[in-house]
Amino acid sequence: MNMKKIGLFCVLIAITGMVSGVSEAASKYVRPGATGNNSGSDWSNAYNGLPSALTRGDTYYLANGNYGGYTFDDANSGATTITIKKATVSDHGTDTGWTSSYGGGQAIFSGWQIYTDYYTFDGQNRNTDWRTGGVNQYGITTGNTRLDDGNGTGGDNLTFNNIDIHGQGRDTGLGDDVIYAMSGNTNITFQNCALRDSDRTIFITRGTPQNWLIEYSYVARNASSPANHGEIMSSTDSNNFTWRYNAIEDPEGTAVWAFINNGTAANWQIYGNTIIHTAAYAAANREGLSGVIFCANDASNNNTCNNFVIYNNTISNTKGLWSGFIIQRGTGSIAQNNIWYNSVRTGGIDGSVGGNWFYNTIQDGDSSASKVVCTSNCDIFTDLANRNFHLKTATNAGMALSAPYSIDPDSITRGSDGTLDRGAFEYGGTSSAPSTQPVVLSAPSNLRIVP
Repeated sequence: MNMKKIGLFCVLIAITGMVSGVSEAASKYVRPGATGNNSGSDWSNAYNGLPSALTRGDTYYLANGNYGGYTFDDANSGATTITIKKATVSDHGTDTGWTSSYGGGQAIFSGWQIYTDYYTFDGQNRNTDWRTGGVNQYGITTGNTRLDDGNGTGGDNLTFNNIDIHGQGRDTGLGDDVIYAMSGNTNITFQNCALRDSDRTIFITRGTPQNWLIEYSYVARNASSPANHGEIMSSTDSNNFTWRYNAIEDPEGTAVWAFINNGTAANWQIYGNTIIHTAAYAAANREGLSGVIFCANDASNNNTCNNFVIYNNTISNTKGLWSGFIIQRGTGSIAQNNIWYNSVRTGGIDGSVGGNWFYNTIQDGDSSASKVVCTSNCDIFTDLANRNFHLKTATNAGMALSAPYSIDPDSITRGSDGTLDRGAFEYGGTSSAPSTQPVVLSAPSNLRIVP
């Protein structure tokens, strides 16, 4: 036989052998109470609980039901991700053994501990009234969630989408935290989540965490007491955190964002959020805040905050001592186009300041010519009592911003109607979102070589 043909034949055999040894990531199925063979191969033979060992690259579909607590500690395999997904009528993997009663409800966990990397958690659904605290339609709900093992090992590259994560409630004396992350966790994303109801903080981070994104989420109700001093997020050293388009409700303690333990925080972007103390909070005569941001440098604190970008937030009806952005040491920070409505005095707005709007709030520290202090016709929100912060009238024009800060939570381009409004939501304007999403084709990922 011609030697070139023999060589080509051998190559083809080798390629064929390689291809036959490659398999795509699998879908597995989990249903509390399942009575099949417990292999997870389909809904008739679903695992009756989430297995203690998960396979990298696989997707685990969860039916409605109670799952207890769970520890995610599967060994890493490069960047190969494990996906935990709530099954729905429209997305449940195989139809074998499926009935619609397995979807549409919640997968309920008592709490999570996440010690290794590369997990995606997707509840798939949530409430349309999420901005006012509706939580019964999140596909997955879980209790307190810890992102480290207590010995310096923790989860990186984690994504939480459409998950309700809750603590054990205010005033319990437990001093619990909704998200407890002590190992300097990196690349952490919370999208479309509820993060709520703790006796201390909603987030506590230590080490030097980097690259966190919290967006389009409902963040509500921490507590603070002499025994368990709290805030929404407690941070020390940190870099590149983004908080955008969130509904933050009834925060308590040092601040919404408090920087302590002599740390350095840098490159934070905080924009398009709404922050409110509700009427119920005020009626309960709770502690309130000592600032929206508090980065203290005084006799007992030695904190530094550099390069904070704070744009187009709406701060309403806040109680306590101060409601401002208090950065006592740091460089490069800027606060523009924010609204303070009927709130306690700001107590200083440090950094480069301009274009902010105030009603019934003492505006310490903002002496800019571009600020507005409203004294008449100041009822600007569509329905403040029901936390609808959309504007029913345009505000005085704010300062121009570049992308991504030029987009509001509804994907409206700020100033697209001729006036760039202050606060979280733009009045009027046109959407910057595409009318249809393009289909993106890519090479298959998470393939495994099977020996």
